[in-house]
Amino acid sequence: MPKYFLILLLFLNLSVYSQESSVEFKTDIGFFNNNINAELLFQSFGFLDETEKYNILNVLKSKNNIAFEMNNSFRYKNSKEWGLSLSNNVGAYATYSKSLAQLILLGNTPFKGENLKLDPIDITAFNYTQLKFLYKWNKKIETNVGLILGHHLLNANVNKGYFYTDSQASFINYELDYEAHFTNSIDLRQNPYSNNGYGASFGMRYKESIDKGSIQITISDIGFINWNKKTTNIYIKNQYEFEGIYVDNFINFNDSIIRNEIDSLQYNLQVNTKESFIWKIPTRLSLKINQSLNSSFIQTYSITMDHRINLYNTPRFAIEISKKIKKHNMTLGYHIGGVEHIGFQFKYFYLGEKNQLYICTKQFNFGIPSLSYGLHVGIGIKRVFSRTN
Repeated sequence: MPKYFLILLLFLNLSVYSQESSVEFKTDIGFFNNNINAELLFQSFGFLDETEKYNILNVLKSKNNIAFEMNNSFRYKNSKEWGLSLSNNVGAYATYSKSLAQLILLGNTPFKGENLKLDPIDITAFNYTQLKFLYKWNKKIETNVGLILGHHLLNANVNKGYFYTDSQASFINYELDYEAHFTNSIDLRQNPYSNNGYGASFGMRYKESIDKGSIQITISDIGFINWNKKTTNIYIKNQYEFEGIYVDNFINFNDSIIRNEIDSLQYNLQVNTKESFIWKIPTRLSLKINQSLNSSFIQTYSITMDHRINLYNTPRFAIEISKKIKKHNMTLGYHIGGVEHIGFQFKYFYLGEKNQLYICTKQFNFGIPSLSYGLHVGIGIKRVFSRTN
């Protein structure tokens, strides 16, 4: 992937001095979950006794989220209202049930005679690079089209999962409806940017001025990646019962008895094919309403909605207030929904004529363990060029 950055940087170097333009770099990284705070997480390292296990289970809901995000992008835009951007997007998102956590932490013994519902279990992890061409048609509408290079994917969904332990512990039974798709991960560490797929995307932004403010609607990443023929595809819809291994003669007992049982289990689980797979990238829907206030303390407030299809169970909503002092702008907000626990967020902008900077965090509660449910930081640097520079 570095060669693509070098090509873009060379192009930008030739362009920025020929006309009024700007170059912007953004990066952010974050870890989120919606139920386990930092205080409980720190107490749960190492060996877990029964009390610590139940402390974790008591805060879990029927559906729980955990996520990791890392995004890096370069963007060039000129006075003729067109631009280019090159970005790398890494994400890992998981939704899991409380019953699954109970089974993992406590084992099946406490649930004899109970039919545990383990679904939903959804895991999506991806790494792809995207080159976009942006064009602003007028003051209201901007569109973009993108070419995508897919590096790695893991997409797994348990649509139906039940686990039953007989009340006398004479057998266990499970029922599974499972689908998974993943790229070759052998060279993941050595070559995280390998070429495993190609795709395309489209996006559009509409902005309308309203009384003392604006409303902006954005839809982005409408697209797909066609992963290559080396992609593993697994489809399982099966029910299996294990009654244990009965041994009535130690002389005749050998490892083939265990091996036969393992082979039977593997046969049920290892139903996979190697073929190409078309994956829809997570489309993002955003709405932002910005309004000015006649106040010397708070200049503006905004309400935003952000939703990522197939990643967020519910949209993420936030309300923010902003204060500007000369070239400095500070924004404090409060959010709910998405893959995060409710909490505060913060942004700082330095708006110079030529140099601009912003620092943000979606987890402004970090530092207070009982209120911290993740960690996030974002940084942006923008340089504005002109013919007189």
